Amino acid sequence: MTGKDKAVLAERLKKLSADISDLAALFEADGTSAEKEAVVPAAPPQAPPRTCTYEEVRAVLAEKARMGYRVEVRTLITKHGAEQLSDIKDPAVYGEILTEAEELGNG
Repeated sequence: MTGKDKAVLAERLKKLSADISDLAALFEADGTSAEKEAVVPAAPPQAPPRTCTYEEVRAVLAEKARMGYRVEVRTLITKHGAEQLSDIKDPAVYGEILTEAEELGNG
């Protein structure tokens, strides 16, 4: 870093310091504090429920069962209140089951 670069950097740091002081003075004049003004980040948007067909879920569950996760697959189905996949009539549940099934063997 050359002497000229150091001088420019020092000048910019002085300007930044002055700007921070001015900002602090504004908060004090308002009677507010920077802590009160902090913006709370919004919660991340929820992903819409995953939609899939009975056939897609059946294919994934069959593959997981062939891979040795037969007990886990059975547990997944009974967790959703059914003895077998065909007992589940609500397509909204298929997305949940598929998401959970895809995690089998990944954790």
